[in-house]
Amino acid sequence: MYHLRYPLQNARHINRFLISEIHEEPVSGTPVKIEQEANVWEGSVGSASHTNPVREAFVAGRREAKDGYPYFSDKQVGGSVTQKGTSHVLSAHFPFDDPVISLSGFYPNPTWISAVALTYLESEKKREVVCELAVAGGARLFLNGEKIMTFTPYLRNQIQTTDVTLPLEIGDNELVVFWDEFAERDSDCSFSLTCVEEQPSLVQKLPIADRSPQLVLAVENALGDLSCLSNHVREGDVILSCPNPYKESDLVISLVGATEENYMVGDLYRAEAVFKPGERTASLGPCEKLPIGYLQFVTKTTVEDMEIRYKLAFENFPLSLVPKPKKTMDERKRQAFRFLERYGERNGNRAVAILHAGGDKQEFVHLLERQIAFINKRSDCSDFYLSYFPHILNTFSEHPYLTAELKDAMKSCMLHFRYWHDEPGDDAMWFYSENHALMFHVCQLLAGEMYPDEIFTNSGMSGKEMQEKAIKLLRTWFETFFSIGFTEWNSPPYLPIDALGFASLYAQTTNTEMKNLAKKAMDYIYYILAVYSLDGIFSTTAGRTYPKELFGNNSNCPSFINWIGYGIGNTSHAGKGVTALCFSDYQAPEEYRKYFQVPEGMALISQSTHGYQGYADVYACKTACSLLSSANNFRVGERGFQENPIHLLFSATEQIWVNHPGEHALFGHARPSYWAGNGTLPRVNQIENFASISFSLSSSHPVDFSHIYLPTMEFAEFQQRDSWLFVRAHNGGYGAIYCSSPLKMVIFGPNKEREFIAEGRNVLYLLRVGSPASFGSFQDFIAAIEQAPLKADSHSFVLEDPSLGTLEGGYGQSLQVNGTSVNYCGFNPVGQNRWTVER
Repeated sequence: MYHLRYPLQNARHINRFLISEIHEEPVSGTPVKIEQEANVWEGSVGSASHTNPVREAFVAGRREAKDGYPYFSDKQVGGSVTQKGTSHVLSAHFPFDDPVISLSGFYPNPTWISAVALTYLESEKKREVVCELAVAGGARLFLNGEKIMTFTPYLRNQIQTTDVTLPLEIGDNELVVFWDEFAERDSDCSFSLTCVEEQPSLVQKLPIADRSPQLVLAVENALGDLSCLSNHVREGDVILSCPNPYKESDLVISLVGATEENYMVGDLYRAEAVFKPGERTASLGPCEKLPIGYLQFVTKTTVEDMEIRYKLAFENFPLSLVPKPKKTMDERKRQAFRFLERYGERNGNRAVAILHAGGDKQEFVHLLERQIAFINKRSDCSDFYLSYFPHILNTFSEHPYLTAELKDAMKSCMLHFRYWHDEPGDDAMWFYSENHALMFHVCQLLAGEMYPDEIFTNSGMSGKEMQEKAIKLLRTWFETFFSIGFTEWNSPPYLPIDALGFASLYAQTTNTEMKNLAKKAMDYIYYILAVYSLDGIFSTTAGRTYPKELFGNNSNCPSFINWIGYGIGNTSHAGKGVTALCFSDYQAPEEYRKYFQVPEGMALISQSTHGYQGYADVYACKTACSLLSSANNFRVGERGFQENPIHLLFSATEQIWVNHPGEHALFGHARPSYWAGNGTLPRVNQIENFASISFSLSSSHPVDFSHIYLPTMEFAEFQQRDSWLFVRAHNGGYGAIYCSSPLKMVIFGPNKEREFIAEGRNVLYLLRVGSPASFGSFQDFIAAIEQAPLKADSHSFVLEDPSLGTLEGGYGQSLQVNGTSVNYCGFNPVGQNRWTVER
């Protein structure tokens, strides 16, 4: 028997295990009504403000469960463990420097998930090792066959810690961890074991039968260094980079993945990357052959019949497929339907596009049937798709694709749906955010109008009563919205959902009051897009974001909405917010066109306040070639969620932001994640084309560094000079970023040459933007920045800016300009705009 042998990561983290396949069981319970006030989203972004009663009952039972030592058939790679009569294969887990063992993912329906982890700890002496056990969910630990710990906090998406002592004997010690969670929607189910004191002599051992440990380690290293040459592929072949450890044979890496929506329904794309001996690159073929959008892959290779897996993601957006926009918005709507019919994700949006633009009947029937089944299960996000059903039935009732069986199934789906949390249910649908609240109210109104005299079985109300209830809820929603704006300000993933609600309501309701409110709200959407887009690309500070938006600027929904409204931006594979806009007669306000593109040498300064009780104070400076935007003094020092408080954009691929990772996993599902959100929020302050970002990271957070996203390969020019990074964009824009700690460019793995890490919990960054209009040549810009007097440490700074004057601030003090504090608060959601000369 051979073993893979590893020291503890950083001499402290026990993270090398054999892991079983995930055991999944659907969870149902007694349908329950949740009595809560409407519009609870006002102050609850990022918080678990409501607990599913079904979860509470299930968790109570799990806390009382007496789980025994798991039954293993064979304790090696390829062996198995049995749970509830189901055998689950054991595979070697390759953490790629992540100390956390996670089952985290998205579960649209309530599901009990669990797994088993097994490792051997080789100790040269008898000792007691004290570890911190961190768990999201619950865990049971067994050492040498005996249970030594039961820790069952089961707090949704919250990591709890406790100490556990491992009494190790001389030689091999078997450690087994069983961990589980009630999963609903985005669900963190994880554990980590960290030694309180360093244990440099402790060895982790994984049994791998007769396989070569040296070869396995070499292939593991190769897969860990796999990357796409760029996070954005827009022309030519998709090229991957990775060393081939084999001297005389190919390294074959398979990729299975899709966009997020297609991944959820199992519509997967498969490809192979073949690295020839001595070659570091391999092609997946022309980018036109791959799906459009931000693609998330599971990559794997086989070494001596043993699989090694990792993840990889990049945006694929072939510019050759983007149509030239027609002159009018109505024409562009028709173009959008044709694009979605051909390239859209395989969901209800594409089904509607097929009806409008023509397309395959079999594909339409498949998509619609699957969407009906998804909603009938009351899967989370069902409200995003049910809103299309009245349009399909009213507009295409005689269409040959729409059979009597399909029409009956859609009607039944609407009549039996759960439209609000005060109706009974045991599902995982989320009602408690502004976009979901809006969509449920819109769906309820449209369904009630569709069937005014029918009884909706879940509520027991007639269609007319459903209308009355929905109108009352929508009035309150809109009243709040127009007074405070979006709590999830400028959110690339959720602004399209709000647009979906507004456009669906505008296009379909017979209620004049609601139609007018929807139009007013849709106008506000286009105002936000106009102010916070650069050349039609919407990428900005945001109250909620995900990696698929941060790395998917070419193909995100808001840029598609821009393209339809004004002919700038891009088409996209994603139809949320687009489909309903296209089947409506809504026209984008022409008066906002002036905000989209700023004349050379000028700057548009915008300040606004968004959300409940002045939740976020947003500042933006847009020039002809850059957009710098920020959320100022936003919850400084608190745990973040998915907020992006600082963002610099030059183009869809040339962008910079700074954050504190919420987790170690590069492709994890936590909120905050590695790139989206902040484990600890910094103080961010901005004045025109300057911003400061100051971190004081929580001492309890496992990630002890912050980092910069700066894809060097995307820019026309990049220089690292002492404490400064300088970039020149292809459109002429300049960027400079200073860090009080040494910046280390990542040169290994998926983030190579696009991530810069600053170690330490107290770090200061300064960001300055310029252009030929404000600084002259790029070298003049560099010289001006380097020669500007700067006094800075990890907490504070005083900078004599060549144009803006004396800038002073830091973690403990909001920004002052020439001795006067900058005012960020007290604006309204529309805010104040002013035009000035770029400085």
